[in-house]
Amino acid sequence: MEENKKKLGTGERNLSKEDLERLELLQKSEEIKGEQLALDINSELITENEADKLLGQKIDDPVTKFQLYYNGLTKLLKDTLPKGKDFEDVRRIVYDEKNILINRGAKKDDKGIRGSDGRMAYLDDLEKAIKIVAIWTSKRGTPAELFISFWDKNEELGYGHQD
Repeated sequence: MEENKKKLGTGERNLSKEDLERLELLQKSEEIKGEQLALDINSELITENEADKLLGQKIDDPVTKFQLYYNGLTKLLKDTLPKGKDFEDVRRIVYDEKNILINRGAKKDDKGIRGSDGRMAYLDDLEKAIKIVAIWTSKRGTPAELFISFWDKNEELGYGHQD
């Protein structure tokens, strides 16, 4: 178990057996590319970090928050996390930890109901999540590293984790 903690880069965190199993599953997924390729005005290939573009936007309109949630945070995760049926569990694990952050600690109950809607999350919480994803994509991180980033932020804020 200690060897697994070191291999997973979890250091001194007090991760449960279930957390370690989730991390091992995440590490088996493919590597993430993280940046978009685009053509500039001179038709030269450049890379753009879509998450960086979203940072710093000041929004207090529910409709705009909804758009930021879907066209920002959710799109970034869909574009960068591993795709396909084989990676459904990987995506669910990351999404659960992200949703705890943007819903200020609200976890799903036994019936799978969170009782909070991430599309209407506070702007500050969406920005925290987008910053985490932006840093992760810029480092071309793995899903396990993204999970740990969300996990650490939830720990820092005292939110806990999804069972």
